[in-house]
Amino acid sequence: MKLLAPVRTALAATALALGVALPASAAFYVDDTTDAPTFNRALVDFSALSGVGTDVAYDVYAFSVGADGLYTVRSFAEGLRVEDPWDQFLFLYEGSFDPSAPLLNGVIANDDFNSTIGRSGFDVSLSTGTAYYLVTTGFDNDDAGRFLNIVRGPGDILPVVPEPETYAMLAMGLFAVSLAVRRRTQGLKD
Repeated sequence: MKLLAPVRTALAATALALGVALPASAAFYVDDTTDAPTFNRALVDFSALSGVGTDVAYDVYAFSVGADGLYTVRSFAEGLRVEDPWDQFLFLYEGSFDPSAPLLNGVIANDDFNSTIGRSGFDVSLSTGTAYYLVTTGFDNDDAGRFLNIVRGPGDILPVVPEPETYAMLAMGLFAVSLAVRRRTQGLKD
């Protein structure tokens, strides 16, 4: 995989250069959709499901923003060669994202930003107090790989705070595990 080393170096240099140029209210991350869960993605206008992206891998980044305003979202796909990235597709959902219902809650999407395969992005107005879900996926079922996503704007990019029900489920799960360990320990003593 020596072909990927120059690409990784270029991506790291780009991220570093952008990090220096970006305001403090920016988030960037590198991830990979290879072997990720799959779904039937929507069309760019959320009007219907895709006929070519019927079982395409995806990654979800949940966030909220610290200030209302216009945010820039960009995605760069990493390919085996810089001139041959995989063809990613970017979706933004508001409130929630359900891969079994990808037409719901869609805000904006983009494939091939500025007509360039391997780049997706948009500028979008976001509001505080709202959970957003940035979904990085492929154009068709064979499109998957590493990517770099950048979200920047006038406010901080914040992780989504779990709902109270999530904490309750975590507490119940921990209780169940401790109970199972206790029973197992008592069983070993007998």
